[in-house]
Amino acid sequence: MDQQTNKKSFKHFWQVTALVLSVVGLLSAIGATFWLVREYQQVALRYGLDSFNYQSSNKGAIYSSDGVVIAELSNKNKDHVPLEKISEPMKKSIIAIEDHRFYDHFGVDVIGTLRALFKDIVHGEAMEGGSTITQQLVRNLFLTQDKTFSRKITEILLAVNLERRFTKDEILEMYLNEIYFGNGCYGVEAAAQKYFGKHAADLDLAEATMLAGIPKSPNNFEPLHHPLENKSRQQDTLSRMLELKLINPEQAREAIQEQVKVHNFTNKTAQNNHYKFPYFTTEVINQLVEMYGKERVFNGGLKVTTTLDSRAAQAAEDVARQKVAEFRRRGIRASNMAIVSVSPRDGAIIALVGGVDFSKDQNNLALLPRQPGSAIKPINYAGALDKGIINENTVLNASSKKFGNYYVSSHTVGSVTVSTALKYSMNVPAVEVVQSLGINNTIKNLKRFGISTVTDSDANLAIALGGMYYGIKPLEMAAAYAAFANSGKYYKPYMIKSVEDSMGNVLYQHDSQPDQVISSRTAQIMTKMLQEVVRGGTGVRANISGNEAGKTGTTDDSRCLWFVGYNQEISTAVWIGNSNNRPVSGYSGGDLAAPVWREYMLTLMERHVITEPEKKYVPVVTTGPPLDEDVQKNQVKTDEQPNQNVPSDGNPQTPDNAAGDNSKANPDEPGSQPVESPPATPLPPDNSNPGNSNINQGNTNPNTSPNPANQQPVP
Repeated sequence: MDQQTNKKSFKHFWQVTALVLSVVGLLSAIGATFWLVREYQQVALRYGLDSFNYQSSNKGAIYSSDGVVIAELSNKNKDHVPLEKISEPMKKSIIAIEDHRFYDHFGVDVIGTLRALFKDIVHGEAMEGGSTITQQLVRNLFLTQDKTFSRKITEILLAVNLERRFTKDEILEMYLNEIYFGNGCYGVEAAAQKYFGKHAADLDLAEATMLAGIPKSPNNFEPLHHPLENKSRQQDTLSRMLELKLINPEQAREAIQEQVKVHNFTNKTAQNNHYKFPYFTTEVINQLVEMYGKERVFNGGLKVTTTLDSRAAQAAEDVARQKVAEFRRRGIRASNMAIVSVSPRDGAIIALVGGVDFSKDQNNLALLPRQPGSAIKPINYAGALDKGIINENTVLNASSKKFGNYYVSSHTVGSVTVSTALKYSMNVPAVEVVQSLGINNTIKNLKRFGISTVTDSDANLAIALGGMYYGIKPLEMAAAYAAFANSGKYYKPYMIKSVEDSMGNVLYQHDSQPDQVISSRTAQIMTKMLQEVVRGGTGVRANISGNEAGKTGTTDDSRCLWFVGYNQEISTAVWIGNSNNRPVSGYSGGDLAAPVWREYMLTLMERHVITEPEKKYVPVVTTGPPLDEDVQKNQVKTDEQPNQNVPSDGNPQTPDNAAGDNSKANPDEPGSQPVESPPATPLPPDNSNPGNSNINQGNTNPNTSPNPANQQPVP
C-alpha cells in the first residue's frame, strides 16, 4: 500500500513539475515574442527605415564650437551603378560565395545563423559568420563592426525590416554598390575600374570571381598585394558555383586558367578622408555612427556642432609636434604625446590630440589608459580631505615603511604635512592616506571622479602611487582635475553639442549635469596645495603666474610622464611617452610634461582662447626642493625625482637620478636627516582596509581652516 502511495506521489510530483515548467516556458515564449515585436518596431524607428532611401545622398558636416568645418560627411569614393549595369557573372559569383540562399530567405538564413550561433557558444564570444547579404548590408549601412551579441540581434532585426521595405534585387543592388573590395574601393563599379580598368557591366567570370572573394576579408584577399590568397578564394567561389550548377566545369576551367591583369594603383582613401584634428574628429564620427548608423551619418546631411575650439586644438597639435621633434633632436626617447583639455564649467572637450601623427598611428592615446603615477595622488588626497580624515596641515609619516607585504621607500626620514607631501610628491605619505581612507573608499572615490578604468585588481595599496591594472585615460584625468577648478563639481566630458538633420530639426542637444564629488571647501584646499606644487614643487616648470595648479606624474623607467594642470577656465592633461610602452628613461613628468603644459597654456593665451594673467614668471629651478617651514633645518626630497640638471627652458645636460614614482632609492642617502616631528597619532582606517596608519590629524575638518589668514582664492 505504501509503495503504491509513493508511486502516486512521485507521479503527481512530476505532473506538477511538468505543468509548472510548461507554464514558465509558455510565459517566457510570450515575453520573448512581445520583446521581439517591440524591438523590431523600435529598431525601424531608431534607424529611420520607414523613410530610408539609399539613392538620396546629402552632404553633412561637423563643426567646431567656433564655426570651423572640421569634417565633411559624405561618401566620396562610391560610383553607384544600377543592377542591370552589373554583369551576370558578378551577380552570380557574389550570391554563390556570400549567400547562396539569398532569394529564398526573409533576410536571415536560419540554417546559417544556427550554425554561427553554435560557433559563438563554442568560442564564448560573437564570431562573424552566418550573415546573409541583407545582414551584411545593414551592418555596412547602419552599424559598427563590433562583434557583440546585442549588435547581432539588432543586425537581424534590421535585416528583416529591410526585406520588408525592398525587393531582393533592390537589396542586391545596394549591397554591390556598398560592399568594400579593398584598397579604398567601395562598390563593384569602383573595384572593377580600379583593379581591371573596366566597368562592372563588362566583368567576365574570371574577374567577377576574383572580386567576389574579396569582401570576406578585404585586406587579406584583395588581388593587388595578395594575389595567391585571392586566387585561392577565386577557386572557392568557382567550386561553389559548380556545386550550385550556376556554371559548368568548362567555364570553371577557363576562368581559373585566364591570365587576368590587375592594375597597379595608389590607395588615396586616407587622403580623401582627411579630417582636421583627426583624433578628435574620428572619435566624434564613431559616436555618431553609434547614435544614427553609418548610412545616415555619411548620407543624411547631418549638421553636427562639437565642443572643439579650433584655436586650442591647433595649438595642441602644434605644441605636440614641435616638442616631440625637439625630443628627437635632443636624444630624448619619447616619440609620442597626448594633450587633452576640458572646460571645468560643463565638461566640454576643448582640444584633444591623441598622438603626433595620425597617418602613422591611429591609436588615440588621449582615450587609452596609461599608468598615472603620482598624478593620481590629488584625487586620493581629495577623497580623504572630504571625509575629514586629513587636512592640509595633518602630519604624515614620510620615512620608508613596510605596509604589510608592500614596501615603500622614501628619500626623506621623518614626518611632513599633507601640503608638503603633495608639493614634493612623497610616496609614503600618499600610501598612509590611502590606507586610512580605505581601499574600498579609494576605489569609490576614483569612480566618483569619472575614472572608468578602475578594476577589482586595483584594490590594493599600490593604487596610492598610481599602480593600476589598466591605468587612467588622459581625458578622464583632465576631467577629474576640472572638478577642483569648479568648486568640486564634476562634469562628464563630452564632444558633441548638437545634431541637426538636413531640414534643421534638432535630433540631439547635449545637457551637462554636474555631480558634486567633493565639497567646495575641499576643492579650494586642493587648489591651494596644487598651486604650491607649481610654485615650488615638482611642477615648477609649469609656472606661469604663480596661480596655476597641477600635479606631475612619473612611472617606473619613465614610461609615462604626466602633468595635469588647471585654472578656472581650462583643465589640461599632458601625457608623454611611447605608444609601445618603451621606457623614456632619465626624465620625470616635471622635466618634460610640465614645460609642455606651460608652453601650450601660453599659446592659448596668445591666441586669446583663455585669459592672459597680469604677471608671468619664468620658472626658477634650484638644485633641490626648497626648505619648508614644516621641516625646519631638514632637507625634504621628492620621491618623484626631477632631473635637477634640466634648466627651466627644458634643455638637458646630464640626467641625474631620475627615479620614477616607485623608486627604490636608498632612504638613508647622504643629506637625508631625521625630522623632529610631533608624536604620530594612529588613525583607525575604515573597515574596508584594516591596518595601522601613522597620521597626526591636527584639525581634520575640511570645512574649517586652521589658518584662515593664509587662505588664497581659487584661481
